[in-house]
Amino acid sequence: MPESFYPAASFGHIYKDPLRFEGDIFECEVKGSIPAELKGAYYRAGPDRELPSLEDDIIINGDGVVSMFRFEDGHVSFRNRYVKTERLLRERAARKRLYGRYRNKYTDDPSTAGTDRDNTANTYAFFHGGRLFALREDSHPHEIDPNTLETRPKWNFGGKLRSSSMTAHPKIDPVTGEWWSYGMFAFGEPTADMMLHVIDRHGELIRQEAFKTPYPGLSHDFAVTREHVIFPIMPLTADIDRIKAGGPFYAYDTELASAWGIMPRNGSVEDIRWFHLPHMMVGHIMNAYSENNVVHVDATVSPGNAFWFFPKKDGSENTREEAVTTISRLSFDLNRNDEDGYTVTPFAGAKGEMPRFDERYAMSKYRVGYFAYRDFPRMGIGQLDWETGDIKYHVIEDAAAQEPIFVPRGPDAPEGDGFVLSVVNRMKENRADLLILDGNDVSREPIASVRLPFNQPIAFHGCFAAADQIPGWSDGLAGS
Repeated sequence: MPESFYPAASFGHIYKDPLRFEGDIFECEVKGSIPAELKGAYYRAGPDRELPSLEDDIIINGDGVVSMFRFEDGHVSFRNRYVKTERLLRERAARKRLYGRYRNKYTDDPSTAGTDRDNTANTYAFFHGGRLFALREDSHPHEIDPNTLETRPKWNFGGKLRSSSMTAHPKIDPVTGEWWSYGMFAFGEPTADMMLHVIDRHGELIRQEAFKTPYPGLSHDFAVTREHVIFPIMPLTADIDRIKAGGPFYAYDTELASAWGIMPRNGSVEDIRWFHLPHMMVGHIMNAYSENNVVHVDATVSPGNAFWFFPKKDGSENTREEAVTTISRLSFDLNRNDEDGYTVTPFAGAKGEMPRFDERYAMSKYRVGYFAYRDFPRMGIGQLDWETGDIKYHVIEDAAAQEPIFVPRGPDAPEGDGFVLSVVNRMKENRADLLILDGNDVSREPIASVRLPFNQPIAFHGCFAAADQIPGWSDGLAGS
C-alpha cells in the first residue's frame, strides 16, 4: 500500500510539503528586460523528498534537486532535475522509502546496509574549474552536467580525498583561484575529527591536514581570509549513543559555548588557537578578513538554536526567539587572551539569513552585503554597507525570498555594481519568481522578474557561472 507524504519541519518554525517534480521551460515569461550583461547560468541546489517522507521528517533530509536559470541574449530558460544519488535510485527501484531519519543509519530498511545513505547532494550548487558540483557537508561531491543537469559520478579528486566529507560551504580565493574546504566528522562517525582541504584552480587536491575540534559539534560554514582560516564549531552536538537509540543526530547543548579555531593560512592545523563564545549559534558566514592581528568574521548570529527542529540536549523545544538570526561582526584580537579577545557587534536592522556579497572581494575587506531579510511579517531582500551602517530593503508582500546572489556587471565594475538574483516564493499563488534587482540599491523596483508558473522548493545555496566558463555552453539548453 502506498505510504503517505508528510510536510517536513523547515527553518523559521514552518513546515513544507514536497513538490516532487522535474521540469523545463524553454522560454520563460519575463516582466521587464533581462540585462545584456547576464549571460550564463544561475545554479541552485536544495532538498525535496521524492518518495514518501517520515511523519516527523526535517527539510534537510530531502533528496537533492539542482535547478538552472539559463540567460542568453535577453532570454531565460529554466530546468530542474533530481540528483540521481545512490539513495534516490535505490528508493526509485523499490518504489518506497528505504532510508529513515536524518543521518541515522540505525533507522533504515535492512536492505540499505553499506550504501551511501547520507549523500543527498542537497545543499550547494557550486562551480569550480569548469565543473558543476552538488555538495552536501557529510559526503563527497556529486558532479553535475552544467548544461543538462544530469548526474555524473561522485567526485573524489582521483581517489586522493582522504576524508569522507567535504563542507557544503567552500570558499574560492579570487586571487589564486583555489578552492578552500574542510570535512567535519571526517572519518564517517560523529567524532571531533576534522580535515582541512585545499584544491588549486585546476581542480587538483594539493593539501589535506587532519585535526581535532573541542567537541563533535555542527560546523556548517567556515571562513578564510588572506592571512587566516577560521573553523566555527557550534554546540549543536552529535552523540553516537543517542543516534543508535533512534534519536536525532544533533541536539543543542545549552551548557557549551561555540568554539572558534583560528590558524595562520600559511601555517598548519597545529597552530590553531581556540576562542570560546557563549550563548550563540552561527549557521552562515557572509565574508571575513584580517586587519593586522584582528580577524573579522561577518555571520548570522542567533542567541540559541537556529536549527530549531533539533531539540535541546535535555529534550526541550527551542523557542522562535532563540532562532532569530542577526548579521553581526565577530572580531577576534589575536594579541589578547581567549576569554576576552573578541567582540560581537550586531548590524542594526539586519535580521535574516543566507548572506552573500560581491565575491570578487572574498577574503578581503569589503563594504556591501546582501541577505534574505526575515523580520516577520516583513520579508524580502536586504542590503547593508559595513562602512556607513546604511541598510536598504526590498520588501515583498505575501512572499518569501530565498538566498540572494550577486553577479557583477563586469569584471572591472565597482563593488556592488551589478545584479542581485533571488527566487521568491509566492505563497498565495503557489508559484515562484526570480527577481533581478539592482545591486547598487535593492530597494528599487526589480529590473526584471522571471515568472515561473509553478512553485519552487527551498534551495539553500547556489552560484552564477558565466557562459564562457561553462563547457558545452554553445549547445544550448540540451533536450529543448
